[in-house]
Amino acid sequence: MTAPVEAFSLLDGELLDRIRRLELFSRFRVEGVLHGPNRSPFKGFSTDFVQHRQYHPGDHLKYLDWRLLGKTEKLFIRQFEEHTNARISVILDVSGSMGFKSESLTKFEFAVRTAAILFFLALVHRDSFSFSSFRTARVDHVPFGTGAGHLHRTLAALLEHPPEGGTDFASGLDGTTAHIRRRGLTVVLSDFMDDPDIFVKRLSHLRFKGSDVIVMQVYDLAERELDFTTVTRFHDPESEEILVVDAPLIRKQYRQAFDDHIVSIKAACRHHGFEHVALPVGDDYEVPILEFMHWRMERFI
Repeated sequence: MTAPVEAFSLLDGELLDRIRRLELFSRFRVEGVLHGPNRSPFKGFSTDFVQHRQYHPGDHLKYLDWRLLGKTEKLFIRQFEEHTNARISVILDVSGSMGFKSESLTKFEFAVRTAAILFFLALVHRDSFSFSSFRTARVDHVPFGTGAGHLHRTLAALLEHPPEGGTDFASGLDGTTAHIRRRGLTVVLSDFMDDPDIFVKRLSHLRFKGSDVIVMQVYDLAERELDFTTVTRFHDPESEEILVVDAPLIRKQYRQAFDDHIVSIKAACRHHGFEHVALPVGDDYEVPILEFMHWRMERFI
């Protein structure tokens, strides 16, 4: 299989240049070893001032706050905040519903391209990244790592399992988040065709660990439109159930229900401190994710 080559071919030169100009970072303090664009919970002596502490013999005199000394006649050290690399986890839904296709890309193919952008961005900024996929349980897992070799392995795993079978967000997300024990950034790519409370509660424990969570909902515009003119047979790709409906008759109510579902997911995410972004499938797959990351940069830098 030439999975790494296929994945790299998704990111052309112009797109890579645009990615390099972006920062993928956590809103919350993260733990790491390498220096990078993310704030660390450990105080050091870099460029962002945090607080003062009392001077102790042996402290470097260049960190003395001479102005405060003149005002208080006491010795204080200026502490700054170290910057470190992030730990980025990308989790991908590979269940049957992700195989839906109305135009040139399935939801799965669109999500794969989005994940490839995230992984390359992590590589550029020397972040440690991992990948997991799930259906009713964890399907695949690539542990945290860095470097070009790790990116090759991750992209290969990204393309290894096509969308098929059912989904169980409860057990699936439990299995794919068990390895996340430290602060970092977790991105979940799915169509989230389930009760928001189920998957949001499964992810909420990451926030208690100090992690940042981004829920990326991938959907096809044709799914929302229900643009059929006659009675139509619909086949559920996960349960194999066949449903016959009068599409024109239920179209208005169906569209409202679809929109309400997205709104409910966004509200549930906001309630638990997550970010939610809706990503409509399209040929210009990089546009929505890059727009989101530009927004994220401008908001949090």
